[in-house]
Amino acid sequence: MSTRANLSPSHLFPQAWQTFKRRPWISVGMWIVYVMFSGQGGGGGGQSMSEGDLGPEEWIRLRTVLLGLLALVLVVIMLAGPIRGGYDMAMLRLIRGDDSVSFRDLFAGFSKFRKLFLTVLIYYLGVLGGMLLLIVPGIILLIALWPAFLLVMEDDLGPVEAIKGAWALTHGHKKELFLLGLAAFIVLIAGFLALGIGLLVAGPVIQLARIGAYHEMRKSTELAIASAAYPQRLI
Repeated sequence: MSTRANLSPSHLFPQAWQTFKRRPWISVGMWIVYVMFSGQGGGGGGQSMSEGDLGPEEWIRLRTVLLGLLALVLVVIMLAGPIRGGYDMAMLRLIRGDDSVSFRDLFAGFSKFRKLFLTVLIYYLGVLGGMLLLIVPGIILLIALWPAFLLVMEDDLGPVEAIKGAWALTHGHKKELFLLGLAAFIVLIAGFLALGIGLLVAGPVIQLARIGAYHEMRKSTELAIASAAYPQRLI
């Protein structure tokens, strides 16, 4: 019996689609909240202004807006880890055939708030640092470390242990995960071209495929351990 994880897009995306069709509304609803707290955002440019260009009242309003935005960013950062932990675990349960998942399971990560908060900080700082180092190291870390949140949820690991465990879990699979990411990008573009409404299907299906990859890697690791311990039972 092969213990190799099947991370082919031709396997993971049909599996994700079948899972989505079983629970479409919960998949879409959870995905929308997940995206809101995923830490993704965009920057914009504009004409720079000096304090002399604005009067005192305008500067007070501007500073109030900037402080409000800063507070919002801090809130999103604080909630990103627990929301992602709850979301990933809920999607994993769906992939494994557990249809008892409800919307409140999205917030299950708050029971491990400190661990997930620290995990997301390490994850983002690592990826950001890697991006500053000629981009490629950041992409590698992005591919290698995302299972850390599920390891916190499933195995109750601490932040550092979860990051190390994610690196070990994805060892030997980074090329396959990169190709899966490229396939996900194509699916995302297709969803965008479908009048934008297709994103409500493409987004959740992409995430389910990602979680399916985690399931495959965990299953492969467990089979490899069992094969080493009891080789005759897996023949």
